[in-house]
Amino acid sequence: MNALFQPVFQASIARRIGVVLLLACALVWAAVYLVGRSDQFKANVGGFDRELRAVAMAAAQAAAGQGEPREVALALTGLDAYIAAQDSVHGAPRGFFAFRVFDAEGRVVASGGTGLEQWPQADARSGFYAHSAGGQSYRMHRSASADGRYRIEVAQSQASRQAVFDEVMFSYEGLQPLLLGFPLLLLPVWLAVHTGLSPLRRLSVELASRHPADLTAIRAPLVYRELAPLARELNGALSRLATMLQRERDFLADAAHQLRTPLALIGAQCDTLQQAQSDVERAAALRRLQGGLLRAGRLVNQLLALARLEADVEDTPTDIDLADVARDGLAAHAGPARALGIELSYVGPDNLKRNCPGHAFEAIVDNLVGNSVRYGQPGGQVQLRLSESELGVVQLQVSDDGPGIAPSERAHIFERFRRGADVSASGSGLGLAIVKATARQLGARLELAPGLGGDGVAFIVTWPDSTRDAHDARPALAARRHG
Repeated sequence: MNALFQPVFQASIARRIGVVLLLACALVWAAVYLVGRSDQFKANVGGFDRELRAVAMAAAQAAAGQGEPREVALALTGLDAYIAAQDSVHGAPRGFFAFRVFDAEGRVVASGGTGLEQWPQADARSGFYAHSAGGQSYRMHRSASADGRYRIEVAQSQASRQAVFDEVMFSYEGLQPLLLGFPLLLLPVWLAVHTGLSPLRRLSVELASRHPADLTAIRAPLVYRELAPLARELNGALSRLATMLQRERDFLADAAHQLRTPLALIGAQCDTLQQAQSDVERAAALRRLQGGLLRAGRLVNQLLALARLEADVEDTPTDIDLADVARDGLAAHAGPARALGIELSYVGPDNLKRNCPGHAFEAIVDNLVGNSVRYGQPGGQVQLRLSESELGVVQLQVSDDGPGIAPSERAHIFERFRRGADVSASGSGLGLAIVKATARQLGARLELAPGLGGDGVAFIVTWPDSTRDAHDARPALAARRHG
């Protein structure tokens, strides 16, 4: 049952426009009603006051030139009959029109219409005025005959005026423009909406017929200016999704390719360990097995870190001491450096606080120091230099005095799984790729320079302090210019 009525209650643009049009027509009619009422009830020049004046003028003209009051009453019988007939034809309520003619002594000479029981006392005023009697408000008009012998009073109750006006406005004739105008407005608007949404219907058909792996740009033309942003953003989303899926495919391919060798070696060492005949053979196989597990674990961690960085998954920025992280990074590689006779050194401040994403700086230090230790010169040096300029620019420099990087290799050194042609040290070729992706996340610049004493290589990572206000940087810059 719910499925049957779901299309009826489902949100619809066409129905929404229809409701809005209906409300607009009702508002237009309400405006017409208010304007018409204002025009009809306007003092002296409104429709009702003009009718009052017309009846008063007719009564004054009929009374003028009549000698006896009896003749005046006879002359005004026609006006009384006209008012009665008009009330009958238009269905006017009681009190819509009433008049009385008084002589100089205040006696009623002639009358017509019904509604007002207590007429006002005579005074010197003439024209329109307000009068209240029997709990009702009346609009009055007072005039005199041309010879001045008779006073004419014409009354019209405000309630009867409102009733007559509402009768006209709420009748079929009054509502006809609204009843006829709404469908005449709705039809072209519905056609415009129906045809205007046709590109979206074509788009839905195209997307429904697509293969799940098809992430190419949409072909349905969204030519309207209002729909162009939808096409642009949808194509952008498809492009980003395709890039993300390609990263996942590359990650799976890289993981499968790079893990095949260490897993095979681990399996071989397990067989060797199982078949070992002596404690010496078992110990040697166990050491090789542990080394293979360490290399496989490092490779897996590097692959996961690189995939996370390339997916632009941002860590929450935290306050860290870059100097402590740098010294800890050197200490983490003290064992491998000692085995190769490499001297590790730190040059920089004791403390350097900075707000940056999670483990980004730690990853850069770990991979750059590890790279310099593995590919540096046995018995050589690896130096980590950390500094901050007056403008808040932080610079990390990791230098060695090893064989360096050939000029032909420098353009490709930050690619994944890229290792120099003459390199004999073990490694996956992912460390510098992780450094590049992490630097991009930090908004840092990555450069190569000569190493210690002009030998080896130096990796320089530079990035500004995004938390420093511009007004903090301007005084320092002015001091440098004038220093």
